[in-house]
Amino acid sequence: MKLLKWELFICFPLLGSFGLEINNCTSLDLSLTGVYQYSEFSKDLKGSTGKGSVATDIGLNIHPTSRDEFQLTLSFAGGNGLKKTFEEKGFLFMPNADDLEDDLKDINGRGRDYLLEAWYKHTFGGNNFSLSLTGGIVDATAYIDENSYANDELTQFMNDVFVNDPLAALPSYDLGAVAEVSFKNFSLTGLVINSKTDEGKNYDYFAFEGGYNLKSPLGEGNYRVFYFRTTKDFPAKGENYDYLEGVGLSADQRLGQKAGLFARIGLNTHTQTGDLKAFYSAGTVVDKPINWKGELGVGFAYSQGNKALSSLKNAKTAEVYYKFPLKEFASLTFDLQWDRERFVGRTLQAFTYGIRLNATF
Repeated sequence: MKLLKWELFICFPLLGSFGLEINNCTSLDLSLTGVYQYSEFSKDLKGSTGKGSVATDIGLNIHPTSRDEFQLTLSFAGGNGLKKTFEEKGFLFMPNADDLEDDLKDINGRGRDYLLEAWYKHTFGGNNFSLSLTGGIVDATAYIDENSYANDELTQFMNDVFVNDPLAALPSYDLGAVAEVSFKNFSLTGLVINSKTDEGKNYDYFAFEGGYNLKSPLGEGNYRVFYFRTTKDFPAKGENYDYLEGVGLSADQRLGQKAGLFARIGLNTHTQTGDLKAFYSAGTVVDKPINWKGELGVGFAYSQGNKALSSLKNAKTAEVYYKFPLKEFASLTFDLQWDRERFVGRTLQAFTYGIRLNATF
């Protein structure tokens, strides 16, 4: 999600003359995000550490007509923040879901650096009914499991359990195709992506989502239900491979002018694969609490381990953030996270204090 754009209107109308035209143009988006986080570890861990990162996201969008759109997205980062520290200590969930330095090199084992998205989209139909077809290097999280209050690690919650349902294992930045249908307040999305497991094994990921946009006296709400399944290329019991499968719900509901609620549910329907058996999260976001400037977000997540395959018993994650607007294009966020992950024979716990500066031009 980007708050503001540097827009370069370089248009080429059908008549062939050069001119400035909003409908046939090229736009460039630039986002800069700096994060510093400090964690104190307890339970079966000891010590504390603090690390930072800086990331730059660049989006180039070419829309020669109102029905055609090309997108290129690149990202560059310095530092990995606390990701390596949390991975080395055995945590499943990361305190910063952003794509950082190591994430942007040899993406998905493809030998590709920094290029996240490269796709073309064409839309058929009009206001009451539309069909959009997209193909190229795509990000599944842009189409499945969306949420108005918990979906953007640059301006909302930072921990990855609040950005997307971890049980769904949505793949990003690989070749795929997406079909989107919109009819009045209903939407249908179908997606297929070819990606790789951590073991380097190729697999195909399929997802289907139905959504409903509800407008009521309370405010606008979005309710989405999705199903996902992969081909039989995921690590299973022993040295076997099998498919990953599950269902999910993502809901957000506006409450009046100042508040909103969100919730997610994920269920593993084929427990021969996957670290998680079930996932639940919920929270609230309040604009200008007690007439202060800014935005307050509070979230809690519970993850139940898949004992048939994983040593994780359960994990509890809580996060509170307060985002202050600095300018129309910049914000400063103070963030507090608590993460406790119980495994067979050990318990990991961390309190993480963070600050994030985001500017979008």
